[in-house]
Formats: sequence, structure tokens, C-alpha cells
Amino acid sequence: MSTDISLDIDTDTSAAIPCIELKALSGIPTIPLLGGAELNAFVDLASGPTSDCKLNLNLLIQLGPLFASMACLFKILNVISKIKDFASAVPDPTKLATSVPKLLDAIAQLEGCIPALQIPNLIAMLKHILLLIINILLCFLTQVDSILKFKLSINMDGTDDNPVLRDTLICASNSADAAMSNAMSSLKPLQSLMMIIGIIAGLIGQSLDLPDFSAIAGGANDIEKTVSSIKSAVQGLKGIVDSLPG
Repeated sequence: MSTDISLDIDTDTSAAIPCIELKALSGIPTIPLLGGAELNAFVDLASGPTSDCKLNLNLLIQLGPLFASMACLFKILNVISKIKDFASAVPDPTKLATSVPKLLDAIAQLEGCIPALQIPNLIAMLKHILLLIINILLCFLTQVDSILKFKLSINMDGTDDNPVLRDTLICASNSADAAMSNAMSSLKPLQSLMMIIGIIAGLIGQSLDLPDFSAIAGGANDIEKTVSSIKSAVQGLKGIVDSLPG
């Protein structure tokens, strides 16, 4: 005895399948260092899906301890640079006829021993650091825009009779405020980087009009003003990058 069993299976493939599409990385950001080395961002698979913003932030975090170890070196090189400028500009009185050439020769020998005085390498490093900061600021603007849109989507109307919904929306609003505060705090460390960038620029003979991130971060209570200041900073930094040779 045989029994025929037929199953009705819905084979409609037109039904929408929920999918969160991950974007491929545009590349691994790097910064060329003095002496030929290179600083690379790390793809941290343990922290979840990787994005370009995460990679840029990863590289920015690495710059902190790197510059901390190089701060004195930059200061020494800056002094050497200024001494050389002074010695080259001093008139040639008799008593300095022998000392000045010796000083210049000693400085010239020192330049050959310290790769940091190779101007092309300094310019390349400076440009990549500025590009990294620009990318970080663009990520900041994207995050702030997302938070603002989320805040605008919270509608407390009609929640008087639904305390659970009201408390949920209040919690969401408070979380958005905390996210905004954290975003503003991310601007403060950039000012110390600006100081180092100023020193590097001085070594290569560049006078840069760098943004004051301590003042920008200090105006965190005025989001609109802060966003406007960041956009101006991005445009200014892009102008600096375009003006640098190489």
C-alpha cells in the first residue's frame, strides 16, 4: 500500500529578506615614519564589523604614544634648525670667521645622522597625519548627524497614558545625549597633535594656520556652532594638505 504525500512549499523568492550590507574597506590607512618605517592601522576582528572610521581611529590612537616618545626629538631638531638659521644669517666678523663654518659643518654632519631631518620624509609624514585627522573629523560629523537625526525621531506625544513607552523614549534620549557628549570629548586629544604638527611644520619651513580644537571642544554646548567649526577646520586642513609639496 502506498500513500502519496504532497507538500505545499512556498517557493516565492520575491519576498524581502532583511539584510544589513557591510561595506568593503577602502584600504588600510598608513602613515610613513622617519627612517622608512610605516605605521599601519589594525583590523580588530574581535570588536565586530570593521569600518573605515574604526581603522582611522585605530591609527589615531597609535599616534599618541608615538608622539609622546618623539616629542623631545622634535624639540631638539627644532632648536638645531633655528641655530642653523641664526648661524647662516650672522654677519661674518673676524672673531666668527672660523667658528661659524665649524658650527655649520657640525650641524650638517648631524643632519646626516638623524633621518628626521630629511625634509621629504617629514612632509610625507605631515601630509598623512593631516589626512588622518581630516578622516576622523568627517567620521565625527557623520556620527553627530546620526545622533541629531535620532534625537529628532524621538516623539514623546501620546505617551502620557503609556509609562513604559515614555520611559523607553526618555532612556533613548538620554543615551543620545551621552553619545553626543562622548563625541565632543573625542575632539580634545586632537589639540596635542596640532602642537606636534606645528613643530614638524616649522622644521620644514611651513607656517600652517591650524585649527584650535581646544576652543572647538570647549563650545560643546552649542552643537550647531561646533559642527560649523569642524566643517571649517576640515576645509582649512584640506587646503593645507593641497599646499604641501609631494
